[in-house]
Amino acid sequence: MRRLWRPERGVNATIALLTFLVVTGAALYGTLPTGLPDPIPASAPPTEFSSGRTLEHIWAIARNPHPMGSPENAAVRDYLVEELNALGLQVKVQEATAARFAIGGLVAGRPENVLARLQGASDGDKAFLLVAHYDSVPTGPGASDDGAGVAAMLETARALKAGLQLKNDVILLFTDGEERGLLGAQAFAEGHPWAEDVRVVLNLEARGNSGAARLFETSDESGWIIQQFAKAAPYPVANSGSTAGYELSGSDTDLSVFLDAGRAGMNVAYLEGVTHYHTRLDTVKELDERSLQHLGSYVLALARQFGDANLDQPKAPDAIFFNLLGFVVHYPTEGPSPSWRSPLRSSL
Repeated sequence: MRRLWRPERGVNATIALLTFLVVTGAALYGTLPTGLPDPIPASAPPTEFSSGRTLEHIWAIARNPHPMGSPENAAVRDYLVEELNALGLQVKVQEATAARFAIGGLVAGRPENVLARLQGASDGDKAFLLVAHYDSVPTGPGASDDGAGVAAMLETARALKAGLQLKNDVILLFTDGEERGLLGAQAFAEGHPWAEDVRVVLNLEARGNSGAARLFETSDESGWIIQQFAKAAPYPVANSGSTAGYELSGSDTDLSVFLDAGRAGMNVAYLEGVTHYHTRLDTVKELDERSLQHLGSYVLALARQFGDANLDQPKAPDAIFFNLLGFVVHYPTEGPSPSWRSPLRSSL
């Protein structure tokens, strides 16, 4: 979250102190081990998210390192197109030149994004956007970073097609060139007509091979986003103190491009096992399937939640939030009334 809280003058000192103590305590609680859902096999009902089915995609995607521009990355691109076409989706490949200032200076290239769109029932121009990057670093095959996110989107698209049609469109954006400097996201945000329809973004990442899937970044004015997350996310793990800490880290993901463009959005990732990050250890065999199930259960549940939500006003004043005993407690930075939800379930 880029601007977590700016107290107005005259805020009661006692309320400010209590808020600090609650957030600090929640942050400490958030460091405790988190129970993860059990993997769901490929034999699961078609409307559920299955880590077993998702792993089959990761085996295909993460056979070898596949950085942008490589023959291996082209093979992953073709695999995505084939799988999305098999689902009967509207599929496009966006080839574009993109440039962006990153750490070290200007980076540029020609990413090839893969896009698919599930039409909603409303015939409107408002869409929920799922994002994961399909390129890897040259030093590793990218099973978690970001094969898990890519495969979770494929499995989510399949499950959505198997269920009832949503109100809003759901766009799936598989970006290229994220590891080179967010080039694919930049190309989409600047040059693709579908970008104008996006109201809320969910970006999927991983910085390791295990652990709980965590909401670790949000857009400004994220109060409504947090409310929807709390309603829908199975086994929720989220803390506004952690999102503030991420802001100070200076790190970037594809979501940064959309936040710069003024979109509302969230970043979700599992973050443990960092020794696997950007190395040859980032393989399917090393990936914790429970983390994959947790990540994917978020993706499907949030796609359904935002797919049926009213996206006219996706921003609201920022909120303090934290997970506690299976709940997400959240309340606005102004006002005394906390609320909480506990959607404990394995999948939708």
